[in-house]
Amino acid sequence: MNNSSSKASYEVPPSLPAGVTALDMVLPPQVIPLLLLLLVITPIVVLTGESLFVPLIEWIRTRAMSAPGADSSLGDLPTYFFIKLIAFVALSFLGGFQLLLRIKTIYYTTWAKAFPRPHSLHVDYQTDSNRGMMALIQWKLYQVAMVCLPPLVIGTITFLVGLVELYLFNTFSDLSFVGLSVQLTVELFLIMMLGLFTLFSVLNSIWTALTSLFGDIVAVTEPDLPNPTIMQRCGRIAFCSPYVYVLFPAYLLLLAGTLGEVIWLLNAVDIHEFISFQANVPLILTLEVATFAWYLGFNFFKFYTYHHGLSIYYSKLPPQLKECFTPPPPAGSSSFSSSQSYTASR
Repeated sequence: MNNSSSKASYEVPPSLPAGVTALDMVLPPQVIPLLLLLLVITPIVVLTGESLFVPLIEWIRTRAMSAPGADSSLGDLPTYFFIKLIAFVALSFLGGFQLLLRIKTIYYTTWAKAFPRPHSLHVDYQTDSNRGMMALIQWKLYQVAMVCLPPLVIGTITFLVGLVELYLFNTFSDLSFVGLSVQLTVELFLIMMLGLFTLFSVLNSIWTALTSLFGDIVAVTEPDLPNPTIMQRCGRIAFCSPYVYVLFPAYLLLLAGTLGEVIWLLNAVDIHEFISFQANVPLILTLEVATFAWYLGFNFFKFYTYHHGLSIYYSKLPPQLKECFTPPPPAGSSSFSSSQSYTASR
């Protein structure tokens, strides 16, 4: 393999394709109506969710703290409330979550046209937004499961074991044939070990969320890859580029800023004030535009960091491993699958 074929393509700067302007990269024409719709429905979804989930949480708290034998009909929520809650969750998923993913897919496929092949041994980025959208939805569901399920499962087990231990302690603490010190020692040891496992699972989930940050780019630009392979790819290149040491803190700041904006919106605005234009709608829309601009800049930096890290990953492969690769055909060829290219890189 000659030296030119092993040259990292991140040395070649991205360039705009023919007929595409810088404005098209910042604001693609097909994303404008979707963006306007997102700006309108986001406050409605957030404020409507507050009006539904706050009574639900209060109802759960009241039922949990009610004395045994009390009238359970007091404070019950009507049946239509739960119908509204289910409808809200379904519609917010369709109107909010998928809309945001559609916008992200359009941007990623637009940016992918400007970036060269990351390495001669890697396939070109694919720009089919429809296939990328389906792959992105599947990846997001897989990522959420990998991040959220382990701490939820272990935390639930810890909580249930704690309840059982509390019941056993209240039941057998007064019986003479059960040593109180032995019982306390066993119960404390068991709950402490489960607590450590829960803490470890939470920390591991945070680590997984950070290291899988590039997964949405992989899913959109290589929709043939299965989700476990995308997760492995993310783990391999997570720290290849030095830009990740800026990217990860920027991601945490983005989450903190967005959360702060949501908290302010919930405390300062009511759903009825917003839909009747009694609230400061221009201020709300300005904050939304600023947040989305921040989000857009972050995602472009993430795309560039992924491209840079993937190039470095290929360039640092051992020579004997590079010989196992077959350079993929040029863009537009249908005889090569992106998943085959990555199989060789494993």
